[in-house]
Amino acid sequence: MKLKQYKTIKILITILLAIIFTQGVIYKEYLIPLAAMVVAALLLTHFRGRVKEIVADERDYEIGGKAALLTIRIYAWIAVIPMMVLYAYRDLNPGYQAVAMTLAFSTCILMLIYNFIFRYHNKVKFTRKTLIYWIVAFVVAFFLTIMTLRVFSGEDSWMCQNGQWVKHGQPSFPAPITECK
Repeated sequence: MKLKQYKTIKILITILLAIIFTQGVIYKEYLIPLAAMVVAALLLTHFRGRVKEIVADERDYEIGGKAALLTIRIYAWIAVIPMMVLYAYRDLNPGYQAVAMTLAFSTCILMLIYNFIFRYHNKVKFTRKTLIYWIVAFVVAFFLTIMTLRVFSGEDSWMCQNGQWVKHGQPSFPAPITECK
């Protein structure tokens, strides 16, 4: 496969993925876009392996590494400063604490993932075969995490029954304001 064909396929998959995500948001179906994203990543990995031309050289990877490190540093500052402000004002609105914790944990997870991948690359040669194993392991871990959260999540929530929000246990937050279908 030629590089130009691969780029065309990449653009078409991106457009198709955007359409699937848009429809998923409109119809409030979120698992289909996530599955489509996994399939798209696997397809793009497959097609990239079939390209006979040079897709990227060492300079591209070096620049990409520098850009990734700088991006992580910038994101950390952009996330941590609002996190501290929102956490300081959590008494004004309980929602601020949830947003602050989301920013804090997402920053920590991003830095941990970067550190793990950096150390892995530093010690192990990263081949196409190991990349596929990592993608499969990530997908399996992601779905296991979702299933674990679903199974072990708290029983205190709101459930939609017969078009009305009904308490299930003792939720610590008010009923959702969205329409119950």
